[in-house]
Amino acid sequence: MAKLRVGVIGIGEIGTTKHLTQLVRHADEVEVTALCDIIPERCEKANEQFGLNAKIYTDYKEICEDENVDVIHVCTPNPLHCEMTLKAFECGKHVYCEKPLACTWADAQKMLEAYKAAGKKMTSGTQWRYNTAPMAMKKMYENGELGDVFYIRSSQLRPRRLPAYGVYTSKELNGGGVLMDGGPHSIDLPMWLTNNFDVATVRGVTFDKMKDYPEGNDLGPWDPDNFDVEDTAMAMITMKNGAMFYVETAWVSNMQQEAPGIIASISGTKAGVDMVGPGFETAVRVTKMVDGKLTTETIIPEEKYDMWAYDMDKWVEAILEDKDPATLPEEGAIVTRVIEAIYESQATGKTIVFD
Repeated sequence: MAKLRVGVIGIGEIGTTKHLTQLVRHADEVEVTALCDIIPERCEKANEQFGLNAKIYTDYKEICEDENVDVIHVCTPNPLHCEMTLKAFECGKHVYCEKPLACTWADAQKMLEAYKAAGKKMTSGTQWRYNTAPMAMKKMYENGELGDVFYIRSSQLRPRRLPAYGVYTSKELNGGGVLMDGGPHSIDLPMWLTNNFDVATVRGVTFDKMKDYPEGNDLGPWDPDNFDVEDTAMAMITMKNGAMFYVETAWVSNMQQEAPGIIASISGTKAGVDMVGPGFETAVRVTKMVDGKLTTETIIPEEKYDMWAYDMDKWVEAILEDKDPATLPEEGAIVTRVIEAIYESQATGKTIVFD
């Protein structure tokens, strides 16, 4: 069997720690044949670090046109996602586009149209679904253990974890702030948990209150004078079946969660379940009636998942075996639409109604 030949655009933090690290695990099925970055030294370093012999490009159009590339991974700043993905499909490639799929609903629609016209595979990077705790919660939902789920709280309140190493604090270069970083995961998670992406309305608020408090940030200091995006956002998302999802996400907050990462709390008619420690999204806490008494039990699932590995395994499998990827592009597009609605709701003070 011929190997999938992969080209990666954007050899920064995500391109290396997530994409290249996982792609080289599939050495029997995948060969990274090309790398692209406006700083070619990053590509040279990646070739050495991962034992590659990939061709180096500085122009994304050229890597897309390379006949020795079957699959393009777009790991660049968000405003570039659409144009690079469209070019890749024009050249007949499969595309893994990092989250958010696009910065606007209009661009997301263009990308969906292009992928359908190309007849290729497409996915987006909402791999946080695939940690041990959310996978266990989804099984409980699908098995009917929770009953009718009518409310989910999805929370990612980082105490001091703004990614100051990139362009995240620039609206022009990043497309927005925390809603473009942790936001896609927090928005996607409750919809994925309940197999429900049918949004009715969105009411959202954003804040930029913490930009002048860079002290103690885990990922380095930032410049408050070059910070024109939101650091915190909340939204109430109502679904067409009547369920309501409350989403909150922040880079910098003086609040603590019971466990790191994204925390989901589900309320159903038969039981409720949420994520707790120890560790990173490894345990669930189930609350339900047993013999007429309300009981709470913390469970550490026996089946373990690595979100990075699961996501990439399913992507490679989707192309080689003509299956759906773990994250469908249509799901990524809906997440983009919700983000856009949160911004619109903040600007207008209105609830945004979906068609």
